Amino acid sequence: MNFETWLAFVAASLLLTMTPGPSIILGMVHSLHFGIGKTFFTALGDISANMVQMLVVAAGLGVVLAQSALAFSVIKWTGVAVLLFMGWRQWRAPASLQARTGTSIRDGRRHLFLSGFLVAISNPKALVFFTALFPQFIDPARRLDAQLLVMCPTLAALDFLFVMLYAAGANGMLGFLRQRPRLLNRLSGSVLMSAAAFLGLVSKGI
Repeated sequence: MNFETWLAFVAASLLLTMTPGPSIILGMVHSLHFGIGKTFFTALGDISANMVQMLVVAAGLGVVLAQSALAFSVIKWTGVAVLLFMGWRQWRAPASLQARTGTSIRDGRRHLFLSGFLVAISNPKALVFFTALFPQFIDPARRLDAQLLVMCPTLAALDFLFVMLYAAGANGMLGFLRQRPRLLNRLSGSVLMSAAAFLGLVSKGI
């Protein structure tokens, strides 16, 4: 992939990565509850899911999923269920942050990673986007694997960057909510359930 094509790919990828979606919202919520440092693992789970989705697209399965109403619906409603469950748990969480984080740091990191992974992997719009985006920048005369080795890490890096930027912004502007844990729990739960409602309204044609 030449440099000009790569720059065009970066510009197009920004449309996906800088627009707030379920993964960015989750990163903001985790930043407020656990701090920007631990949100690193949420973002890591997010880009791990994105890499799986990009490999699916590269294998040709993304076209099938993008064109299958049933496959799209299964992925979409799985994502809705995951966000609703997270939102409901957050809404009902104890007011004391210590009461909810009595597990080890290792367990906490695993939980944040898994949360980020599940929310990202169950967002069908990413599969559709990757399926539509990648062919626009792939040169059939060149090796496909070499081009994907540039495109996939580039997109994952941009996604990671914006999850962390939004998380840092939330941590800086809304950090005062930590002094009101019950309000923080209710607000976080409401935001996650609202994200679930938004994802539920996504149609295959959007």
